[in-house]
Amino acid sequence: MKYFIAVAEERNISRAAARLHISQPPLTRQIQALEEQMEVALFKRTPWGVELTEAGAMFLEHARQIKSHVELASEQARRAGKGQIGRIDVGVFGSAMLNIVPQILNSFSASHPDVKLVLHSAAKGPQIEALHRGRIMIAFDRYLPETPELCVETVCAEPVYVALNTRHPLAAQEQVDIEQLRDELLIGEQDSSMFTATRELFRHHGFEPHTLQKAADMIAAAVMVAGGFGTALVPDSVRSLQLPNVVYRPLTGEVEARVLLHCAYRRDESSPLLAALLDTVRAFRADTPA
Repeated sequence: MKYFIAVAEERNISRAAARLHISQPPLTRQIQALEEQMEVALFKRTPWGVELTEAGAMFLEHARQIKSHVELASEQARRAGKGQIGRIDVGVFGSAMLNIVPQILNSFSASHPDVKLVLHSAAKGPQIEALHRGRIMIAFDRYLPETPELCVETVCAEPVYVALNTRHPLAAQEQVDIEQLRDELLIGEQDSSMFTATRELFRHHGFEPHTLQKAADMIAAAVMVAGGFGTALVPDSVRSLQLPNVVYRPLTGEVEARVLLHCAYRRDESSPLLAALLDTVRAFRADTPA
């Protein structure tokens, strides 16, 4: 195709060969082979070189379009190979959607504007299944389990806060000591990721938290606090929820409690898009205080 276009534009085999940096005989053979394959004459010979036949002129229009499409396809393939174009399906859930994951995805989109990000909100169990089935490429959630098929990386560790209704006596304090929660009825969440994060803190102080009821996630728990249903432990990111009648106070104690956010992906996933997104995740982790 490239040889045909060069000859058609130069209207001379010798000039076309010089333009292509090849000798004249192989170029002549290529043109002859093309005409034999198409079973039509594309050029007519003249004393000054060659001219396009009517069939050749028609073919030239398509040849230029085909060459342009091939170049575009090649460029897109190269960019896809470098993780610069394509689509990533991302699983997200709960409080991670409020602050951290949007920061990561925004940073990634800024450096990879041609990669389409599609978000899927689902609880931990369905996210794990979606990962195994290849419906999503990466998942963000609290305390994701590592398996032989899945790799799990820590994205960040957030400090723990106490979400209090403004009518609660502890709301008047600047911070809440763990001992003050000894007899407090707390709102838990269904996957218990918050209590997983604070287990050692409670054990160090010699008591287990009393759960009033469970919410679907930590966002729902904060909403329940706003409704006056109780008190909840939440990660720092939940503080971006400015709910009526809710204040957030740092939780203090002799042992520091941190809530982990993880990302998980298949071990056999070789997509350069995933590698590029993981680079963004690790850069965020490196820039986030431990």
